[in-house]
Amino acid sequence: MVRRGFTLIELLVVIAIIAILAAILFPVFARARENSKRTTCLSNLKQLAQGTLMYAQDYDERLPINSTQGNSLLPVVQGLWPYVKNRAIFYCPSIQVLSGANPLLNNTDANWNAGNIGYYFWSSWGFHEHTGPFLDRHPPRQLTLSHDPDLWMWSDVFGAFYWQQNIPFSHNMPKWSFTNVAFMDGHVKSVSGRPVEIFK
Repeated sequence: MVRRGFTLIELLVVIAIIAILAAILFPVFARARENSKRTTCLSNLKQLAQGTLMYAQDYDERLPINSTQGNSLLPVVQGLWPYVKNRAIFYCPSIQVLSGANPLLNNTDANWNAGNIGYYFWSSWGFHEHTGPFLDRHPPRQLTLSHDPDLWMWSDVFGAFYWQQNIPFSHNMPKWSFTNVAFMDGHVKSVSGRPVEIFK
């Protein structure tokens, strides 16, 4: 019995089918991976919110406060550490720092020791230069347990610097599809839309 090998046409057809399947499946896998990271991020924020609320119970219902809502957040990190004792939850797993972008969001020893973390904390005396135009909706202040439960306590980093530079940080880039938020009542949620439009 004579065995016949593949012809060139058959081989090209098989390669083309594999390429088409890869083009279809790779984005699906990438989205699934990012959804998993977004879920981990929500879990991080939930733990940070719970730790912050426990802190407030011990400090006359006042949340910790920082000079701005962005890095460095050393007083907040040090204040919350006894309540969370988990360094990883301070860093969003979706953060991918490119060359020339802000390296202060990575989970490194230097950043941790300086209080540079991967989230915004919205109890502050002032505003960071990269945050964006949110003074009307969230003026600098020390948050307390008596504040509106729908106010943002923690959130993804999303400041003007990031969307203007089109840095691929946000969940499901290239567009700002979701911003993960922990609210003052302790619940967390993925909020759809650009942060500048949905900020509360």
